[in-house]
Amino acid sequence: MTELRFEKLTKKYGKKVALDEFSCTLTDGVYGLLGPNGAGKTTLINIIVKLISQTSGEVFFDGKNIHNISNEYFDSIGYMPQYPKFYPNYTAIQLLDYLCAIKGIDKKRSKTRIDEMLSFVNLSDEADKKVGAFSGGMRQRLAIAAAMLNDPKVLILDEPTAGLDPKERIRFRNIISRLSENRIVLLATHIVSDVEYIAKECIL
Repeated sequence: MTELRFEKLTKKYGKKVALDEFSCTLTDGVYGLLGPNGAGKTTLINIIVKLISQTSGEVFFDGKNIHNISNEYFDSIGYMPQYPKFYPNYTAIQLLDYLCAIKGIDKKRSKTRIDEMLSFVNLSDEADKKVGAFSGGMRQRLAIAAAMLNDPKVLILDEPTAGLDPKERIRFRNIISRLSENRIVLLATHIVSDVEYIAKECIL
């Protein structure tokens, strides 16, 4: 079982405190990271994916400090930002193939993995369609496929249902629920209904 542990995590921007000695332990399952804009959700995510450093405190992945295991840690993380941006002239399959190369996934495995992920998010029939022609919901599902290419142990989703209609929101919640069986899924949102039925715990 995967474990992600935070010990007295603090982040300050000048005099502003975004995180104040935050401590928590996550294991396999969906966790809702709830709060309004400015509550520190994105700050916590950016620390987890090592885009920024904390002011103090530590983050441990399976008992090891993440600053001591960079390659192993990055290989275990999948991240979907709030507004994922894709090359609009790439087809879905071209984009995922490009991302596999960036993630260091070998050619043989990448083809299998791309097919699996397109099927998982119900985009197999759109594989050769240019991403610029995708609807908002399709782009969000493609972003999930992209984040899952390396089969991460920790999947981080930042406001994944932003701008989606009610039908796509339900579809998205179902996908997220299925993804959580063997990994930690951290879902940051300000919408309670996105997590109330699928999260085993909410972090406020």
